[in-house]
Amino acid sequence: MISISFSELTQLFGHIWWPFMRCTGFVLIAPILGDKLIPMRFRLLVAFLIAIIISPMIKDVPAMNPFSIEMILYSTYQMIFGFALGFAFLLFMTIFTMAGEAISMQMGLSMAMMNDPINGVSIPIIGRLFMVLSSLLFLSMDGHLVVINTLTDSFRYWPLMGSFPFDNIYHVLEMVTWLFTSALIIAVPAIIVMLLSNTTFGFMSRAAPALNIFALGFPMTMLLGLFALLLSVAGVGDVYLNFVLEMNEHMQYMLRLNS
Repeated sequence: MISISFSELTQLFGHIWWPFMRCTGFVLIAPILGDKLIPMRFRLLVAFLIAIIISPMIKDVPAMNPFSIEMILYSTYQMIFGFALGFAFLLFMTIFTMAGEAISMQMGLSMAMMNDPINGVSIPIIGRLFMVLSSLLFLSMDGHLVVINTLTDSFRYWPLMGSFPFDNIYHVLEMVTWLFTSALIIAVPAIIVMLLSNTTFGFMSRAAPALNIFALGFPMTMLLGLFALLLSVAGVGDVYLNFVLEMNEHMQYMLRLNS
């Protein structure tokens, strides 16, 4: 009769539990999966399936008493790892929301707001449009596979018994800088068109003071903004692909900092 000791049983349990905790922290905040519209049961099921797939690749699994305080602390520790990875990907998806907000302000549509179920706040309608577009592009370019691959690599570079990679905090700040720069790159064409149109209307109001510039300027600004938005969206695919590749480089660099 095969006998299994308690330590061996807890180690077998840890092969699933520790990856599950890290994956749970990841899916709770990661883009698309972290959407509040997705049921919590489905997110936990996705985390459990990813943990089962990853578990054979994990080495040096700690054997702990499942009813101890150490188990609770270490589970929280693994969830923080997952949150850190998911937050980095969430920053990437925020690029297009920020670009849409900048375009909305220039078009005069900043008052047209929609509820953002992911962040629990209201954002301009153009920002929401860009968010949906970026999510569809992310899935069409196999971005979800990049996410799962990065999550798998995290167990190799950030092992279960390893310390928290505090060196990555500085690189996360660099990613925030990259975030604002990338959002500006996307929004620049539309912003330039809006600035030129506003400058033109300013000259018109000086040349013809009797002209009701507000009655003419607002609809014209919206039309020009929609035209600039059409031009921006037409070329966003190639730009988005470059952003995905650059994001993957950022994430791989963050993982290797601790190795």
